[in-house]
Amino acid sequence: MPNPEIKTENLEWKSDERGSLVELYKFPGLGQVFYSTTKPGFTRGNHYHLKHKVERFCVVRGRAKISLRNRATGERAEIDVSEDTPEIIDMPLNWTHNIKNTGEGEMGLVVWVNEVFNPDDPDTFAEKV
Repeated sequence: MPNPEIKTENLEWKSDERGSLVELYKFPGLGQVFYSTTKPGFTRGNHYHLKHKVERFCVVRGRAKISLRNRATGERAEIDVSEDTPEIIDMPLNWTHNIKNTGEGEMGLVVWVNEVFNPDDPDTFAEKV
């Protein structure tokens, strides 16, 4: 019989043709963490945050290319990331960004967002890099 002091919470995988995503932790005032998988050749993102949403990406499995474009200046940047040398990459405000799986296998990505998603103020706007 389970110990009544041990709490569990069921999580829900959300999947589409690109891969899957699961929201792991939600801490009001501190943000949320999610994990996503992306199939080879697929891209996630192609959006920007204008006012207050900050994302931090870390590829923990596979390889990827993060592409960014500053909406005000047109400046562009590309960053190759992989599980071999994990690093945290910040997505700055008003930069359109995406992440493409450039490896041969599934890519695993951990993302921290500075706020829990609010459907009334998502601060996420679709736009291709």
